[in-house]
Amino acid sequence: MGLFDRISRVLRANVNDMVSKAEDPEKILEQAVIDMQEDLVQLRQAVAQAIASQKRTQQQYNQAQTESNNWQQRAQLALQKGDENLAREALMRKKTHTETATALKTQLDTQTNQVDTLKRSLIALEGKISEAKTKKDMLK
Repeated sequence: MGLFDRISRVLRANVNDMVSKAEDPEKILEQAVIDMQEDLVQLRQAVAQAIASQKRTQQQYNQAQTESNNWQQRAQLALQKGDENLAREALMRKKTHTETATALKTQLDTQTNQVDTLKRSLIALEGKISEAKTKKDMLK
């Protein structure tokens, strides 16, 4: 058993030595920077998509709010003219648009938080890339 253990230890030591000699810190950092830059491109695309989605939701929310206000005005106008049935119908439609606006506002708040998180991640990744480039330059 002692002989096999010694042979195994010698083989592992030689393999570790070869791996250590093959490792070049500059190349490893260069590859890390390349990988982080690829991640940065993908993260920027994700941020752009999230912002676009947020803007669409904001527009839908504004439109639902406007429609709700319009139906409120129509209900008031119908009451002034004495048509209670028409006023009820207008108020029902106002309620529908108000509920839609409330749901969109919740979605908009969630998207805003996601965009903020993505932006912070983007800034952090840019900082890491800058740090890695600095370390790589120091190694040169």
